[in-house]
Formats: sequence, C-alpha cells, structure tokens
Amino acid sequence: MQIFLGLAAELIALLWLLAIVVLVGATAFHFLIWRRTPLPLGPVRDATDGQMFRLVIQWGTWSAAALLLLAGPRALGVASLLDDRFSIANRLSALVLRSEWGVGLAAMLAAGILALAGYALAGRHRSVGWWLVLSSVPVLAVGAGLQGHPFDAFSTLTLAPIFDGLHAVGIGGWLGAFFFLILAERRLKAHTSSPWTDPLGAMIERYFRMSGALVSVVLITGLFSSATHLTGFDDIRGSPYGRLLAGKVAIVLIILAFNEYLRRHAERQARTAERSQLVHTLQFQAGLILVVMGLTTLLVDTPPPAANEVRSEVFRSAPKGSLESRDLEMPR
Repeated sequence: MQIFLGLAAELIALLWLLAIVVLVGATAFHFLIWRRTPLPLGPVRDATDGQMFRLVIQWGTWSAAALLLLAGPRALGVASLLDDRFSIANRLSALVLRSEWGVGLAAMLAAGILALAGYALAGRHRSVGWWLVLSSVPVLAVGAGLQGHPFDAFSTLTLAPIFDGLHAVGIGGWLGAFFFLILAERRLKAHTSSPWTDPLGAMIERYFRMSGALVSVVLITGLFSSATHLTGFDDIRGSPYGRLLAGKVAIVLIILAFNEYLRRHAERQARTAERSQLVHTLQFQAGLILVVMGLTTLLVDTPPPAANEVRSEVFRSAPKGSLESRDLEMPR
C-alpha cells in the first residue's frame, strides 16, 4: 500500500510539472514563435493561423485547468514527504499555512485562474484574454520560485526563489514550446505542398532563434539551484539526489546536441523529402524531454544532502507514528 501511495504521489508530481511546462510553453509558442514567424500572406498563412490559434487555446486551457485540479493532490503529496511522526493533517496545515511553499501554492492557483480566464476570453477573440495569459507567467514564476524544493519549505527566504522561478519559466518556454512544434507538425500536413511557404520549417527556424536565450537561463539558474542543495562534489556520486542530478544533466546535454543538429538541418529537412526523418528526430527528442521531466520529478521529491531539517525547525519532538495533530502543538 505504501509503495502504491508513493507511486501515485510521483505521478501527481509529474503531471503537476507537465502542466506548468505546457502552460508556459503555450504562451511562449504563441507570442515568441508563431506570431513572429515570417510567412507570406495567403491561404497557407490564413489556414495555419486558424490551426495554431485552436492548438494554443486548447492546450493552454487544458494545462491551466490541470494546474488547478492538481494543486490539492500535489500539496498532499508534498506534505507526505515531511516528518512522518506527525499526522498528515498537521503536516498539510503547516505546509500550506505556515511556510513560503504555501504562499507559492496560492500564487500557482492565481496563475492558473488568470490563464484559464485568459484562454477562455482569447478563444472568444477578446484581446484582454491574451493580456491575462501573459500576466499569468510572472505569477507562475513567483509561485514556482517560492515552492522550490519541498524539503526547503520552511527555510529562511533567500535569493534562491528568484532563480528557481526563472528556472521553471525557462524550462517551460524552452521545452514546452518544443512540444508545441511537434503538435503543430501533426496539424500542418495539409499545408506543405510548397516548400517555400512551409509553416513548420519557418517555425523551427524561429524556435532556434529564440531558444538560445532560454537555454542560457535554464543552465545558469539550474547550476545555482543545484549548488544550494549540494555540500560538495562528493555529493554528486555519494547521494541519490546527486546521482539523479548527474543523470538529468547528461540527458540535457544530449538534448542540446540534438538542438544543435536540428538548428543546422531541421529547416531544410522540413521543406524536402527528408521531412519524415525530421519528424522521427523531433519525436525522439520529445521522449528525451519526458525522461528529463521524470528525473526532475524525482529530484524535487528526493531529500538533497543540504536539505533543511524540517523536524527541528517546525515541529516539536513527538514519538514516531503520532497521529493526532491536537497533541502536536506547533511552535509560535
């Protein structure tokens, strides 16, 4: 039963992370890629505009709704990681009401509401909807930054939330927008008769023009975040957290190698008979991205070597297995 609950908590954490990535990716794809993709005016542009509009509205709405629906289960899952000498209700109350993680959760809920309302209005062609969607991204960054690592839930506030928030938004913009390229390819097969007006090739070119900055943000903020959770190089091979981190870095480097290959060849392949080869490469890289998301989920829920000692900072000592929160007075 305990194994089942653990797997369920990890699945919820993975879905939570994917919802964040897709939500930011939808915004990045719409504003940074498609709306800035150079393509001649004409029937191809008009048809693709409609398809991309429906794609962004559909997935943006789903990801915003998923973020709201998963907020409660995610909070429960994080609470289960804390001191097991206390009841789950006591841990959940402390997490949500007495820590910066709870403030971050409130910010995430606000971002989800803003995005859901924004996509609903944008789907009705109300310009205010896109402004709400844009405003949800910085709110989401604040929420992700304040949540950070669950084992830091009761830590002293430092600059780490700023880097964690930028890291989350950078990953969402970089990897989330890539997912939308794959989704776009599946919808654009009817508009590739002319290689010089091929929307996929133009979008891929635009993606690699803007992704470099996002990759830099992800790498810099990721290194800083990792440094705050490691006490030395020995932790990389001497702790589960360090080994997971090393695996994630290795796969990210492979993704960067694929990005460089695609940057050089993808636009040409999209406009020639090599399109099927390009699609297979994109799908394989998407699989690697899912592996990165899985490793990130495990990292987030694995105690790092430099984790704060939640038991001594938040809860009064009590016998292991104590179930009644009324017997566990919280420090004031």
